[in-house]
Amino acid sequence: MASVDVTDLRGEVVGSVDLPETIFAIEPSHHAIYHTVKSYLTNQRQGNAHSKTRAEVRRSKRKMYRQKGTGRARAGTASSPIRVGGGVAHGPRPRELSERVPRKVRRLALKSAFSLKVPDGAIKVVEDFTFDAPRTKRVADLTRAMEIDDRKVLLLTPEAAPNILKSCRNLSGVHVLPVAQVSTYDVVNADAVVFTTESLGRLKDIWGSA
Repeated sequence: MASVDVTDLRGEVVGSVDLPETIFAIEPSHHAIYHTVKSYLTNQRQGNAHSKTRAEVRRSKRKMYRQKGTGRARAGTASSPIRVGGGVAHGPRPRELSERVPRKVRRLALKSAFSLKVPDGAIKVVEDFTFDAPRTKRVADLTRAMEIDDRKVLLLTPEAAPNILKSCRNLSGVHVLPVAQVSTYDVVNADAVVFTTESLGRLKDIWGSA
């Protein structure tokens, strides 16, 4: 069972904690990660791109000029797709883009993403902390002490923490989420994942079963 050091807000080691094997030590499934991340990104799209056809553009419907005798190619209405300002042929239309991934695959993908972070030393744990008001400098000092201030950091809290969220708003690359809302994309996209001791226990309660 892998273990990681637990640090305080000053970055000093105050203990260690074991990482649950059912989450952080499984055989990773790259296939599950691929499909889950692809589905997540696809579901961010609105699918509302809409181009007007020749029937929808507001142009005159009369023939542009007579059929014969002009020396030019014959032409119909100004709304033809080959004319500037005309309709668009085969353009994008509103469509449903959502994809669904089975729950078991999503579960496997998230555990796989966590397991891939462990060998790289990208899983960090900090002792529980709260702020009574936003404290950006405290979080900045923590990431600097952990030597992750120049990387994309995912900070997972046990519950929604408005003051911690506000403390990280001006820190480039630091993303805060309640642990119950973390997705495979969030983990894959981060260079370092920072848990509080309570959020690590909460993760085990939610996803710890084999």
